[in-house]
Amino acid sequence: MIGSRLGLAVLLAFATVLAASGAGAVDHPDLFRAWSPDFPDNGILSSDNASGGTSPRGPWTCGGKNIAPAIAWSGAPSDTKSFAVIMDDPDAASGRGGNHWIVYDIAASASGIARGAKEGFAPGDTGRDGGYHGPCAEPGAKAHHFLFYVYALDLAPGVLPRNLTKAEFMTRIQGHNTAEASVAAVYQRAPDGAALSKVE
Repeated sequence: MIGSRLGLAVLLAFATVLAASGAGAVDHPDLFRAWSPDFPDNGILSSDNASGGTSPRGPWTCGGKNIAPAIAWSGAPSDTKSFAVIMDDPDAASGRGGNHWIVYDIAASASGIARGAKEGFAPGDTGRDGGYHGPCAEPGAKAHHFLFYVYALDLAPGVLPRNLTKAEFMTRIQGHNTAEASVAAVYQRAPDGAALSKVE
């Protein structure tokens, strides 16, 4: 009888450990992932995603519609209170890099940002009138790579000031980033200015 009770107690304790470890695995930050419904990881941005107007670096037009791609995510930790998205171009400025998009204060209930979305977040300061500004590649030049970072934060919407630069944003979220995921894309134009569907 004592042996049966002891065996039952051991089984119950083992089940409790399994349940606890299972719950922890589900809530692990490494399970947080990001992707885009508009392009595969390491895929090609379209001319719709390129900026409009004229390049500030040269005498060429950007040739695009300046529509931000859709970004989606899943598997955020349970203590997430908001999300943020940053788009960087590490090839810009002769390798010094550049920032194209900062949005934060995205509700914890959100699972992404719709294509071309203008609401549902606070815009950061990219140095170009706020909001998204797409690639403005020189026709015939090398391809540029774009990294879209998604941050799960334990900061509720409204805690961060509006119009933060990337440097200010990264300083403010130190110690508050519960998980991070990313998706990459490439953009390049032919000598005639057309967006390429395959990187050369």
